[in-house]
Amino acid sequence: MKKIALFVILSALLIVTAASAVYVQISAPAQVQVGELLVVTGTTVPPGLSKPSVNPGFSTDIVFYWAEYAKKEIARRTIVVQQDGTFSATFDTRGQKAGRYTVELIDPGRETFGSSSTMMLFVTLIDRSDLITIAAPLRQTFDGTLDISGTIAGIGDAGVQVQVVHESSTVFGPRYIQTDANGAFSQQVSVSSGGTYDVIFSDSTGYIGTATFTVTGPATPVSTAVPEVSASASASRNAPAYFAVDTRSGTVRIATSPGIDWVIEYIDEDGNRHNVNSKGMLDPEEADFVAHGGTVYVKVYPLSYSDSGTVRLTAENAAAVRVSDTAQAVFGDLPTTTRATPVPATLALLALLACLILFAARRR
Repeated sequence: MKKIALFVILSALLIVTAASAVYVQISAPAQVQVGELLVVTGTTVPPGLSKPSVNPGFSTDIVFYWAEYAKKEIARRTIVVQQDGTFSATFDTRGQKAGRYTVELIDPGRETFGSSSTMMLFVTLIDRSDLITIAAPLRQTFDGTLDISGTIAGIGDAGVQVQVVHESSTVFGPRYIQTDANGAFSQQVSVSSGGTYDVIFSDSTGYIGTATFTVTGPATPVSTAVPEVSASASASRNAPAYFAVDTRSGTVRIATSPGIDWVIEYIDEDGNRHNVNSKGMLDPEEADFVAHGGTVYVKVYPLSYSDSGTVRLTAENAAAVRVSDTAQAVFGDLPTTTRATPVPATLALLALLACLILFAARRR
């Protein structure tokens, strides 16, 4: 019986130790062109198993560091584990210099993640923008066309892909245009107004760089009436309303309906969270921010726990406002716990004890 008891204790310790370590694995490309998005994905499903090692809704930060000479934080994102155990985070590399970087998942309890986990990866940013020489004037007078010409070093006659973007809308491409043996190219693009045009160059290996042209002449038409879009949802303090706002480039204004002292929380395109509550019951709550044509997530709830009702969220300079089923996870408001909860070993331990007791009773 002493041997059986010792075996039971050792087995229980092994099971509990194995279950207490949360498994996590992050993945990212080893190289990314400067200007492209760095996408980091991850899983909490251990190899050979089908269930995540943490409950859905668990969240922590993942950090993008410059690591060439001294470690410097560039950006930080919050990841939220989904039902299938996966998560992801995206970092914009525009404006960063070439060199060595790391992406690191923060262990919230310092001992939450097990030793078999991968929580840090090295990423090299490659900058090829110096391969582009622009021959056409970067400032042109409006005549209905944008002249684009220059040379891509080392590309030869392989061709280059060009995309022209004006106020977050593509006016040309993405389309390959011809290059000669020296990598020279020339293209005229029809334009309907003055303004700033970003010309994005890529080849078969990916992004090369961006040249910005300014066209002077007829001002870009400005509408005096800013279109509004809206959506409505019920909201209380314990059950907020969640929206997704598909923005246009420029200043976006969001506003609630009046009648209740509403609180607005929103997460901008850079992942920063904002809280706005400067009005009372009689006036709509409002928030202004600069957008770039991406999606901004909004949460609305009453300031008082005793209030509830239907809130109408209106947006100016936005393509659409939608009631969102996914914004709740973006805010980290899933109803399940967000603490790391390893898969319990209680059932396995009880089954093992029952088998051993039955075995000992039969031998008597």
